[in-house]
Amino acid sequence: MPGLHIGRGGLGGQCQSVGHVQPHLVVGAKAGFSKASAYRIEGDARPPSQKKGPRGRGRSDPLAPYWDAEIIPILKAAPGIRVIGVLDELRRRHPNLNPALNGPEQDVIFRQEHEPAGSGRPRRPH
Repeated sequence: MPGLHIGRGGLGGQCQSVGHVQPHLVVGAKAGFSKASAYRIEGDARPPSQKKGPRGRGRSDPLAPYWDAEIIPILKAAPGIRVIGVLDELRRRHPNLNPALNGPEQDVIFRQEHEPAGSGRPRRPH
C-alpha cells in the first residue's frame, strides 16, 4: 500500500540479498505499481505516448494506380460526386477491380436454423 513501510517480507521475497531490497521495487510498491510495471519503467522511463513512432500502412493502397489517371479527373469533372459514384465508375471501367468478387473460390458456409419444438417451448435434453 502507498505510504506504508516496506520491508523484505512486504515484497514477496523480491530481495537480491538478505539485507538489500531492489530500489525500483520499493519505489514502485510505495507508488502502487506492480512489480512488472516497476521493471518496465526502470528499463525505459518515457511515457508510452513518446515511445511509439508513427505507424505505417499495413498494406499498399489498392487505388494508387488509378488515383492520378482516373479518380482525380472524375472528381474534377463532377465535384459533388459521392464516393459510391466514383467506385461505380471504376468498376465499370475495370470489371476485375474488386478481388472479393473476382478472386479465388471461397468455402461455402451453411447456416443452421434452430426452430423451436412443436409446443413452442425449447427442447431440453433428458
